[in-house]
Amino acid sequence: MRPEPISKVEINTQGELCVYLESGGKSMYQHIYRQGRQVCWDQRLKAFQAPRPRKWSYSDWFSHIISVTNDVGIQLEVTPRTQWLNTPKIL
Repeated sequence: MRPEPISKVEINTQGELCVYLESGGKSMYQHIYRQGRQVCWDQRLKAFQAPRPRKWSYSDWFSHIISVTNDVGIQLEVTPRTQWLNTPKIL
């Protein structure tokens, strides 16, 4: 499994958590929805997305994105270059 460095983590204006990749991702990432775990790949944004939290916190959703992508062989990696936009400090 090759690491995929995260370029940016952002809570967008709709309240969704978005995890952008330095590489821009791969077209095969669109199939992540097949896991049925509410994580999707937005090809236009080049980012994994989770819905606006209802019961879970943003921190829970971030951990969930890391877990779901790991389960399909994508190793997301936070680096010193990772930007955190509109995110709570706890994330």
